Amino acid sequence: MRIEIQVQHLDLGAEHRAHIQRRASFALSRLSSRIKQVDVHLSDVKGTHGGLDTQCRVEVKLDRGDPVVIEETDPDFTAVINRSFARARLVVEKRINRLVTVRRQHQPTF
Repeated sequence: MRIEIQVQHLDLGAEHRAHIQRRASFALSRLSSRIKQVDVHLSDVKGTHGGLDTQCRVEVKLDRGDPVVIEETDPDFTAVINRSFARARLVVEKRINRLVTVRRQHQPTF
């Protein structure tokens, strides 16, 4: 499972990148055989208007079907990362279970 991190209008240190890698691996490792790539897009949505609101967009590209996209915004960097990957895990699990169920229903019975 490849994890790509893209940052816009934020200074992201090595410890933050390591936290993202750990959270992604922890949340999605059980499903990694079905995941091609995980793209993480981080940005400061307030920009130059003062303050910091981190927006995290996680896009999980599966081996089949459309990608799963999760977006969260929070002033707390750690909270937004944790919540994004928790939601991503739940949605990816549902999507994979649905694909497996549909495939089983369409198998011919002899």
